[in-house]
Amino acid sequence: MESAVLFLSILVLGRAAVIPNECKITEVLNDKLQYEKRLMYMSDYFPLDYKFLVKHEEVLRCQNITNLRNQGIPVKELRYLWGIVNERILFKMKSALPGRHPSLQYVTDLAAIFKELLKIRQQVSNEIILGILTRLKVPNDVADRKPVRPKALLDNCFKVLHELHREDCSLSNPRSDFLNDTSHQCIDMFD
Repeated sequence: MESAVLFLSILVLGRAAVIPNECKITEVLNDKLQYEKRLMYMSDYFPLDYKFLVKHEEVLRCQNITNLRNQGIPVKELRYLWGIVNERILFKMKSALPGRHPSLQYVTDLAAIFKELLKIRQQVSNEIILGILTRLKVPNDVADRKPVRPKALLDNCFKVLHELHREDCSLSNPRSDFLNDTSHQCIDMFD
């Protein structure tokens, strides 16, 4: 009995040490992903109707997270998946941007934040998440990819950030237009 209590105490203390550091990083990420910055760096600085070709799994929306959560996947594994997907997207963006593009530093900064965030996270063991991660690594034809606007990719990133971290990290509420956005599927889905 004492060993179980000791184990639970260590587990709680370990989580308490990780969560504040993770929350500090997510707060920085939250600030970087504010609407005005996403609009400027991912829309205004790109040609009209510019799109990246991405795999189906690289478009991680709130509804995808909700569906995975309903299948019993724990939040920590969903956070890891979210981090990996967005790190890949940012790497693609960074490699596609010319060296003097005004969005390059913004994308580089976001990629560095995700790299730090993923250092904290542990690997996953859930079969569904492992399957998604495997499909992300498999090369496929350009014909199998879908065109998505850069701002839409980061809009999804921001929405999922809030859904996966709002309880543990007490993130500030998104802009009021974000809350009124009917495409935002996450709000109150986990409550």
